[in-house]
Amino acid sequence: MATITELRRHLGTLSSILWNYGATFPVPTLDHYGEREVGFALAAELPGETQPKATRIELMEIWALERRGRYRISEYAYDFIEHPLRRRRAFHRHHADHFARAFGVVVHEHCEELLGQPTCGHYFGLPVDAYEALDHFLAAWGQPAELGCGRMRCMGEAA
Repeated sequence: MATITELRRHLGTLSSILWNYGATFPVPTLDHYGEREVGFALAAELPGETQPKATRIELMEIWALERRGRYRISEYAYDFIEHPLRRRRAFHRHHADHFARAFGVVVHEHCEELLGQPTCGHYFGLPVDAYEALDHFLAAWGQPAELGCGRMRCMGEAA
């Protein structure tokens, strides 16, 4: 759980990591969604090849008020879209009730060795935090090796 101050620091740390890699992005803000939720959406472009578009990292989190002044993460979407190499990797937690009922999990992953042509709509995965996602994305960035989608376990749902 985290306080608003801790969440602002968290967002600042994520921004600093991306900034240190040369990413460009508008200054992110921690936003209130009604009375019980706060969150952010940070979209950053990484330096390098820009054709057909620049590589993009998108980090989104929603935190729900758990008890007085303390928030717990309820949703996230961490996406890596590497347009120059035409691929995508993502870690998501949203629609938890649906995924729990249908697959017995609340998180899933996306992996596209060829952008826009997934071989599976959703893959089983483990919960990750934004820092783990960034580590994974930044390690893959610009590397010619495959992302490893073929080694992942498909949830059996069409794209």
